[in-house]
Amino acid sequence: MNTKTATLIRSALVLGFLTAAFAGQASSYKMVQLKDDAQHQADLPTPQEMKFDDAMNRCVQLTTTATLQAQAACHQAVMHSRYAAGTHGKASRTLKAYAYNNRGVQKLKQQDKVGALADFQMAVELNADEITKHNLSLLVKQLNSSPSAE
Repeated sequence: MNTKTATLIRSALVLGFLTAAFAGQASSYKMVQLKDDAQHQADLPTPQEMKFDDAMNRCVQLTTTATLQAQAACHQAVMHSRYAAGTHGKASRTLKAYAYNNRGVQKLKQQDKVGALADFQMAVELNADEITKHNLSLLVKQLNSSPSAE
């Protein structure tokens, strides 16, 4: 695992995101935002890592307001995650999982439950941690209890 990838994971912030997408009931989905860590500035990020960082953070910031811009930023984060952290190792899988996780939350905001479910499932497949499992189980629980699931 390279130093920059390890730094990205250590400096990830978990943010609670509220949505009232199901039966008027507010549910807390979690998003991950990356923060700049001034003490690691000596590790100059690659252009791919810079694009990934920017897209991840824009995805989180725009999800609460701008629909089309958030959709594009979240999709870009998933695409950039394929190159930002290399292709192997736990750190790479974790960053990819967080990108899919964030895009899933954004899809819920757009009422795309099927798309969100697919992204949450991919996130758990890549890295089954507290954040990814929380969002997947919450969505599955809500889908199973919704009137349209009967």
